[in-house]
Amino acid sequence: MITIQELQKLDKELRENRSKRILICFCVDSSASMARSGAIERVRVGLDRFFDKISKDTLAHDAANVCVILFSDEPELVCDYGPLESTMAQLRAHPIRAVGAQTMLAAGVNMALDRLTHCQQELAAVNNNTYVPWLILISDGDSSEPPEVVNAVAAKVQAMLRAGRLKTKCMDVGDGSRNLRPFTLDGHVDKISNMDVMLDFFEMLSRSVSATSKAVMENGGPDIGGKY
Repeated sequence: MITIQELQKLDKELRENRSKRILICFCVDSSASMARSGAIERVRVGLDRFFDKISKDTLAHDAANVCVILFSDEPELVCDYGPLESTMAQLRAHPIRAVGAQTMLAAGVNMALDRLTHCQQELAAVNNNTYVPWLILISDGDSSEPPEVVNAVAAKVQAMLRAGRLKTKCMDVGDGSRNLRPFTLDGHVDKISNMDVMLDFFEMLSRSVSATSKAVMENGGPDIGGKY
């Protein structure tokens, strides 16, 4: 449970840090198959590299707000949006792991959307704003939930994509996840058969955040494009 001191620290950071925020949510499958394939370890290493690089860039350090959510038998909020040091400390204290039997994709995305809305409301309350946020989905298989449950959440994401209120990137790191396609506008899902490519993605993402944080003109957020 978050303490009063932590809430006070967050409130102070929100008011004093006037950098336009780059919101990124990593929503990661943590079912046991992700451990067997080595994918969860690559995600952990990739996140470590990502945070290490942006923490050393003064502008990116102040602009980046990152949330990490795992989904397996149930969604788990590993670290919420907030000061970079707090996010990194939470990840060190609670390293991501894959142990679940199920893949509750819709539940994970619902939590991601809830946390995004909450963060945007907090920033709006202190007259701060953000680039179009990114939701990055990483999974190695289909959801365990009924199709209608997944489709309902995907419809929410599609509405946000069409309205320009969200951008997504979906990465399939296993035998195939058909459920990721509805969370994109064009149906493209990056198939990551070589796990080193995933590490390259995190490297590219850190560079994009650094470049965007330096930009004078607004450009809609970091370009996490490129197809693998």
